[in-house]
Amino acid sequence: MAATQGGGKGWQLLQVVRQGLGGAERLVRNPKELLSLLTMAERRLDRVNAGRLTPIKKDVQTLLRLMRAYGEGRYRQVSGKNLVLAGLAIMYLVSPLDVLPDFLPGGFFDDAAVIGFVIKKIRTELVAFEIWEQAQGSQDGWR
Repeated sequence: MAATQGGGKGWQLLQVVRQGLGGAERLVRNPKELLSLLTMAERRLDRVNAGRLTPIKKDVQTLLRLMRAYGEGRYRQVSGKNLVLAGLAIMYLVSPLDVLPDFLPGGFFDDAAVIGFVIKKIRTELVAFEIWEQAQGSQDGWR
């Protein structure tokens, strides 16, 4: 039986995702907030040397550069839907409220799962951004 309004864990999860998407949409519309969050995410990613995020670290760095270029108004060739989805992933990465706290063994597993899902969904946007970056001749310091 499908989850109905007001009942079941499925409904509660759906509500959390909707709230998160709303927050991500507000975030990408506010460049100052977006850039601040990206700085926190970049610092956090710099501390990741091992664990579940390591295999996708390069992709996450590309995602952060795309978001920064968008927030600074330098890159606009990204769909609104994918931008919000990316914002949600970045919010989850820096959020102190995780399904698995990061200080526990395997704590980055949930971060890696969420971010990996988003990267898979927006892979085409990331590739297009990397092509644009190469044409611009810069990668904002991250390689």
